[in-house]
Amino acid sequence: MRFSNLHTHTTYSDGKNTVRENIEAAIEKNMLSLGFSDHSFTPCDQSYCMKLENYGRYRAEISELKREYEGRLPIFTGLEKDYYSEINNEDFDYVIASVHYIIKDGKTHPIDHSPELQTCCINESFFGSALDMAKRYFELVVENARLSRPDVIGHFDVINKFSLMPEDSEAYVKIASEALVETSKYCKRFEINTGGISRGWRKTPYPNRNLLELLLKNGCEVVINSDSHKAENLDFFFEESAHILREVGFESYSCLMPCGFVKMPL
Repeated sequence: MRFSNLHTHTTYSDGKNTVRENIEAAIEKNMLSLGFSDHSFTPCDQSYCMKLENYGRYRAEISELKREYEGRLPIFTGLEKDYYSEINNEDFDYVIASVHYIIKDGKTHPIDHSPELQTCCINESFFGSALDMAKRYFELVVENARLSRPDVIGHFDVINKFSLMPEDSEAYVKIASEALVETSKYCKRFEINTGGISRGWRKTPYPNRNLLELLLKNGCEVVINSDSHKAENLDFFFEESAHILREVGFESYSCLMPCGFVKMPL
């Protein structure tokens, strides 16, 4: 099978490779298309995001390379918009809406950077309750979708990246499921994200299988994305993810092409 990847980070934020290096890798991998989605500017934490003054240069470089590689690879200018960011969607070909932080009681907590920082968030701002943290996280996911009206929902349940959530508990499943249904009112396209696997934290992508089944039940589309920070990982675990989607009952995945989002058979 051939795949596309829309969740690609470059040296404009916290990726290891340049835009051109990612394009060359995608061509070598015979990918259908490639979209760039560097992290939007987050005033609460500027350690890994794109600098606000670089937005114009980012768009200009990708536009120039679109023309250079025309006929060889469709290329798209996207952005991964955090809840704590403000952007103009019209400046980009597509927008991925993701949540990376919880700000509570004046403290900014990165929730997908390390297990230590996620544990700190649970203990310091939620009195040791992972369920309370999960509830607040999913509230932000829903609100980000409502405000941003994105093209794709990014790593919906990324708080499971470090296996610190009570993922199998009835209470957690209820919180996550209700949030998924609410989020789907504002965006029907969710990514199946393999980034946690390439970083060695998980053996399966997220959303988990139960949530994938709920996505199918609610008529949502799925986009297979690697959340790549290295060009070598652009299509990491894609064949395996396609197999998981087929097992769940999906018959297609969404791919961005010059004509827009299209459904590709699995």
